[in-house]
Amino acid sequence: MGSKTLCEWRRHEIPEALGELRKIVRKPKFICTKCARSAGEKEYLCHPLKLKKKA
Repeated sequence: MGSKTLCEWRRHEIPEALGELRKIVRKPKFICTKCARSAGEKEYLCHPLKLKKKA
C-alpha cells in the first residue's frame, strides 16, 4: 500500500494487502483519534495517539 495511512485504505484494497495489514496491526502501540484504527507504528495513522501500557 505504500505510504498511505490506514485511514486512506479502501475496502477493496484490504483483501489484496492482508499480509501487510497483519504486520501493521499485530502489536498495536498507537490508535487513531479520528477513526479508532490501531497500528504498531504512528506513521500508519493520520491522528496517532500512543496507547498506555497496562499497569
